[in-house]
Amino acid sequence: MDKPVMSAEEIASQLRKPDGEDGIRVGAAMNKSNAVLYNMMLSFLGIKAGDRLLEIGFGNGYFIPALFEKENAIQYTGLDMSETMVAEAARVNENRISEGSVKLHLGRTEEMPFSEGAFTKVFAANVLYFWDEPAVALKAIHRVLDTGGELVLAIRSRETMQPMPFSAHGFTLYSAEEARSLLEANGFRVSEVQTALEDARPSADGSMTVQFENICLRGIKI
Repeated sequence: MDKPVMSAEEIASQLRKPDGEDGIRVGAAMNKSNAVLYNMMLSFLGIKAGDRLLEIGFGNGYFIPALFEKENAIQYTGLDMSETMVAEAARVNENRISEGSVKLHLGRTEEMPFSEGAFTKVFAANVLYFWDEPAVALKAIHRVLDTGGELVLAIRSRETMQPMPFSAHGFTLYSAEEARSLLEANGFRVSEVQTALEDARPSADGSMTVQFENICLRGIKI
């Protein structure tokens, strides 16, 4: 018997915090739907040898190996609030976890357990929408960044996300300027904003054609 199609509200809930078998399926779908945005963010990050990286919202960990392909001499820490995704990412990245170059944690951005100045770069793709209290989340990120450290956020623009039915359920959408203003109001100097249109493609359910505008912002801790 076929599994019932998820409603827009159910999809939104799974995108925020994937859970169970549906969460695993949504996580796998995100690997494909986020590939262009994630690759844009990877280039934008400018990873250097010795970087201590924190990724917020790493999903099923599919993209973690790509970071090490950019630069192997890094330390990666991941934080995600989904038990399902932490378990999936731990399975996918078992070897690097065993050797100590990857550490995964379950938790929320606002309550992250890391010490002050622990990271040179913090980054997140398609996570900003889900911070109910973005000022609190950004304060926590500011604390764990080293002096002059960078926060890189990758999002899709309000204009190109709004047509997606799930975005009406628990998403806070931003334009590039709104995201810039948010960072600048919370302890960051925005040194660079990059935007790019993806190729048009059918939505996951085939009901419409979508063309996302991807945005990457670099905030320097001040």
